[in-house]
Amino acid sequence: MHGLAVTLPGGLAENGSLQRQARFRRLTGKVEQALIDLNTDLDRPAFVTAVLAAALERIGDQPADSKRVDDLCVADRQYLMLRLAALIDGEQVWLKVNCGHCKALFDVDLSLDDLPVKPAGPSFPLATLRIEGRALVVRVPTGADQALIGTQSEREAMMMLLQSCIQSVDGQPPAREYIRALSQSAIEGIDSALDDVSPAVCNQLLVVCPECGNKQQADLDHYALTGLHKYFFYEEVHTLASHYHWSEAAILDLPQARRRLYIDMINRSAGLHAPGEAP
Repeated sequence: MHGLAVTLPGGLAENGSLQRQARFRRLTGKVEQALIDLNTDLDRPAFVTAVLAAALERIGDQPADSKRVDDLCVADRQYLMLRLAALIDGEQVWLKVNCGHCKALFDVDLSLDDLPVKPAGPSFPLATLRIEGRALVVRVPTGADQALIGTQSEREAMMMLLQSCIQSVDGQPPAREYIRALSQSAIEGIDSALDDVSPAVCNQLLVVCPECGNKQQADLDHYALTGLHKYFFYEEVHTLASHYHWSEAAILDLPQARRRLYIDMINRSAGLHAPGEAP
């Protein structure tokens, strides 16, 4: 049995074609354990690559290894992280907001499925434009590009990103000196051209503070996997092993939904019910 299939807003450009279909692995305990046990000291691009490589089965008709996940554009990686979050913990999430006016802390109910997603432009992942009389072909940034710039200064990160993403200038590979000499208006023109062709996932939500009534934008973290709790996960494994005497391997092979069903049945047989629930 396979997991959830999704259509990427961008797609992976390979061998002259665009692979827009991706499929997650079936969400078993083994997949959850792999995600829970990932090294959290990794920087964000490396962590996202590790998460998606563990959770995805395929991109297009080929396995979703780390290299192919790295080569996905940033918006595709954000979209896949949101889909994974929904698989693990459901579409409905609570967003915690600290009001920028009265400083009150409040929660907003949010459906991940309702977040707007802008599809890529027709020429994705490339944009063609003229800058200061020269013809440029530029590529939409990927996860590999994010990893490349790391903790560089803002200026140096921009230069490295331009060097990586500008594919040609008047049909030739760009010289480092040309990249360094680009004016701010030229860089803004490149950025605008990439925005036009790039897919995008909504990263802000308009909310109203219930205390003071002021509207404001709340930032969304596309990379948060709040549904993974190491202690609760292993507590469920321990409960099933203790009650049914199954091996850890057998329990980890269960899909999450079935594991939770068995836990619910154990709780019911022990007389434990959710608050307000009838016996």
